[in-house]
Amino acid sequence: MEAVLKIINISKDFVLHHQDGTRLQVLDHFSMEFFPGKITLLNGPSGAGKSTLLRMIYAGYRTCRGNIMVKHKDHFVDMVQASPATIYDIRLHTIGYVSQFLRVVPRVSALDTVIEPLIQRGVSESKAREKGRQILRRLRIPENLWHLSATTFSGGEQQRINLARGFIASYPIMLLDEPTASLDPDNRDTVLNLIKEAVRSGSCVIGVFHNQGDQEKIGGRAVDMTRKYFHPTEVEH
Repeated sequence: MEAVLKIINISKDFVLHHQDGTRLQVLDHFSMEFFPGKITLLNGPSGAGKSTLLRMIYAGYRTCRGNIMVKHKDHFVDMVQASPATIYDIRLHTIGYVSQFLRVVPRVSALDTVIEPLIQRGVSESKAREKGRQILRRLRIPENLWHLSATTFSGGEQQRINLARGFIASYPIMLLDEPTASLDPDNRDTVLNLIKEAVRSGSCVIGVFHNQGDQEKIGGRAVDMTRKYFHPTEVEH
């Protein structure tokens, strides 16, 4: 099986300007491969580099050294060197990312926020709206809220809008940063089922989950990020 994501000797540090320019090493020559239809759980305490790794893969953080090779439209692209236009196209079609927070746009309805990824892909508005309604029902967002901006929603409701937006379209690679945080048990189970469905459909899922019970339900390989350094052959595929 060919990997869809190859991380090759990446390093990342942060300069703490408020502490006399101290450099904080987060990742050091980190290498790993990720495969379709598999899930990888990133473990470790706060500051171990879990969310940092996800953001580097998504090109939200600059990579100091190394390469992040993503299989996009049948060829590999280095996210470290890719142009903004290429990164946009990869985010549209290849890498989905669900962060801990929803970027709420005033005066845009919750339903329109959720279906935007499909509209950007050229899906008809009628089909996009139907799929949006289905996933909003599944995540228990009351129908009388769909026409409202998510700015009026509670934190838990905003998180479910974020998840609906993240899962409405399929992606070969999905990055999940604490997707079950702040969710009640029923919605947590719904999200875990969405993740399992994505894996069964062939998505490569890389996630951060602090809830041990969620990790046990999902399964997959676990990576201890406190080690900082990995070679791709050190962990199971």
